[in-house]
Amino acid sequence: MTLFGREVGETVLLGERSPHRSVRFLSTDLGMLEARSRDAGATINDALLAAVSSGYRKALSRAGESIPDRLPVSVPVALPRRGTVANRVGVMLVRLPLGEADPDVRLRLIAAQTRSEKERARGQGTLELMRGPAGARMMDHLAHRQHLVAGFVTNVPGPPGTLRLAGAPIAALWPVAVLAANVRLGVAAVSYDQRLCCGVHFDADTVPGDDFARAMAEEFRRLTGGADLSPAASDRPAR
Repeated sequence: MTLFGREVGETVLLGERSPHRSVRFLSTDLGMLEARSRDAGATINDALLAAVSSGYRKALSRAGESIPDRLPVSVPVALPRRGTVANRVGVMLVRLPLGEADPDVRLRLIAAQTRSEKERARGQGTLELMRGPAGARMMDHLAHRQHLVAGFVTNVPGPPGTLRLAGAPIAALWPVAVLAANVRLGVAAVSYDQRLCCGVHFDADTVPGDDFARAMAEEFRRLTGGADLSPAASDRPAR
């Protein structure tokens, strides 16, 4: 599947990237999001993926593309420590149910899927082929032509309280997802001081990232009952 899977058709989400990138930042109340997720039998990460699903629905619609029933994305999964190696990461393939119009049903479908896929990813472990230089070169070559996933979504637990830098409180942490292979949009999230801070990083010339971010923010508002959502934006090219 990693090497030759093809689950994504021709889409604006995949292809060569332009030199111009944009980032949209948004955050939401972590406690309220966790409570809403728990009531639905889901996790914070499931709620993030549900909001991401709304973003993809809006972006594809704005681009004039049909909405697929399922859109696979790559989600990293922490693996158990093995020997002296602590920071081991596997990959969970999550097929976002874009064809489901009901947001509550989407959340439950994602939660049911991640429960099984997380265990599958941990059982498979890492892709050993990439450990050597020859394997890494081959993977890089294939990755620029892959149609297995349409995007990357990552969520990292952060500090529960406020950090300080030279005595000054840090107001927020804004993560920026790496765009790799032929993927043109990625979402990163980190929890910080009782908020979930998210960054939507995209190719500004090809992907309707603004629409994606607005739809994602609206889904967070719905999930948290209209709780305060703090947006921010940056149009400077990513370096």
